Amino acid sequence: MSALVIVIVSLIAAAAALLAYMLLFEQFNIKITELELRFPNLPRAFDGYRILHLTDMHLTKIGLLERKTMKIISGREVDVCFITGDVTADPNASQVFHKICSMIKSRDPIMMVLGNSEHKPWLDSEALVRGLAFDGLQMLINASTTISRGSDKIAVVGVDDAYYRLADLDAAFDGVDTNGFVVFLTHTPSISPGAIKRGADLILAGHTHGGQVRIPGIGMLWTHMHSNQSLNDGLYNPADIARLAGIDAGHSKLFISRGVGTSRIHIRFLCPPEIAYITLRRGE
Repeated sequence: MSALVIVIVSLIAAAAALLAYMLLFEQFNIKITELELRFPNLPRAFDGYRILHLTDMHLTKIGLLERKTMKIISGREVDVCFITGDVTADPNASQVFHKICSMIKSRDPIMMVLGNSEHKPWLDSEALVRGLAFDGLQMLINASTTISRGSDKIAVVGVDDAYYRLADLDAAFDGVDTNGFVVFLTHTPSISPGAIKRGADLILAGHTHGGQVRIPGIGMLWTHMHSNQSLNDGLYNPADIARLAGIDAGHSKLFISRGVGTSRIHIRFLCPPEIAYITLRRGE
């Protein structure tokens, strides 16, 4: 066998092994992210408040990824679960969503915003949303609510999908006490600077999948966002936000999860799926 043939065979074998890794292993290898975030204006009663953050599940059926997700989230009690969109674009997957949510051990109602998947052009989005609804789930579609602990409270603000330009920040923040502590939920992180300017302290988002595939030395190739593409994965502290978005972020923090599922091409490389647990702390 000539040297050239050996090289070609080796390259083919390496490519096949890489594809198998991306298809069969990494996209199911969920990583748990643990964060403890401090805020000087967090009400004392919410010091230690525990958040489960889920995003981008892209549900169609109960498969390996969904079973792993249920096993993880059923193993820990939290105060609240925030879901930041792209639950599904499949109207038949509502029962899958309900099954997964039944595994969540949350003291407060589950709160959810919509993503671009729930607004695909071929969908009846209103019917899909009705199918996803259940007692114990609160959808924040350009709206807000409050969570109370005794006399202390925090606001939770949620917007509709910004990728399809359905987000209305003014409507969502209408009536919100921005002198208090505000959690902002959005699927697409591109509008985070606008939320910070309106008083958001903690922003939770998804949408980017962390790029889904990352090339060593290059990083992600695609953010799937119209603007603020440098805000695309992980935790951004005030200095990061100021540098990347060009605004005074005060003490605001942004966390963008890689999400659980995949879309279009069902592979991941150097970008495993993610479930996040966030503990709020009072202090500098």
